[in-house]
Amino acid sequence: MGNNVSQYSKAYKSDFNQYLKFCRNHDLPALSSDWKVTKVSCQAFFDNLMLSDLLHHTIKRKLASVRFFIGISELPDPWKHSKLFSRYINGRLKEKPAAQKQAKPLKLQDVRLANQTLNIDTLLGLRDAVLINVALDTLFRASNLLAIEVSHIDWNAKTIFAPRSKTDQAGEGHFGYLSDETAFLLNKWLEKAGITEGFVFRKLSPKQTVQKAAMQYQALLKRYEAIGMILNSDGKFTCHSTRTGGVLTLVEAGVPMAEIVLSGNWKSEAMAIRYAKQYHVGSTGMAKVR
Repeated sequence: MGNNVSQYSKAYKSDFNQYLKFCRNHDLPALSSDWKVTKVSCQAFFDNLMLSDLLHHTIKRKLASVRFFIGISELPDPWKHSKLFSRYINGRLKEKPAAQKQAKPLKLQDVRLANQTLNIDTLLGLRDAVLINVALDTLFRASNLLAIEVSHIDWNAKTIFAPRSKTDQAGEGHFGYLSDETAFLLNKWLEKAGITEGFVFRKLSPKQTVQKAAMQYQALLKRYEAIGMILNSDGKFTCHSTRTGGVLTLVEAGVPMAEIVLSGNWKSEAMAIRYAKQYHVGSTGMAKVR
């Protein structure tokens, strides 16, 4: 009995530490006296878990771990205060198929269409275009994108440095590619926004005034969703859509998997292969016969 309790406690602590790390990487407050603030962080964590290969019961346990520590901290529980939030969590878990559905891909042709559709003469439209182009080129995660500073850009080498990553235990960081198309848009954004140092992707006020503070995860997610609406997408784009779409774009172009793994800063081919499954289904097996 004692060993079971100990293992249970370790699992809860491990889950909560994962939540804390997620919040830290995405500049989200893990715990707050305002349940609405905590709800945003919990939902972002949950949405991220839903993009993984984790099973239902594992995701539920991780959420239970977060709620447990919210409780012992004597802070308001968003599940108890918002029926809509509880329904959102339960509803998504019920809809989730046994084989996890990956983020709807935003591929190169989609990004180029967005470049033509977005009004890049406005700060909002230009920032949207730069976001998805940089994300596609670099295959960066949301946390990497939001952490980019002007000093991380090497215009001559055509690279952007990501100083942190959730898989980078040594803290060495990694580099992402910067195409000429993207460099043009990025330079235009920096000039139009008057940014010479600090964060590249800044908050915009309702009147589109550039702020000093960096964009937050939820704002980034909303921009991906807005781009999906602009492109009349039949599904929602998420912050992972350019990473998924980038892999599919490279696979369709015949880029070797080893190079894709290096570009995406994965430790093995497993995750890149999972992203590429959609393409492989249409190009292997019966697809070679009929």
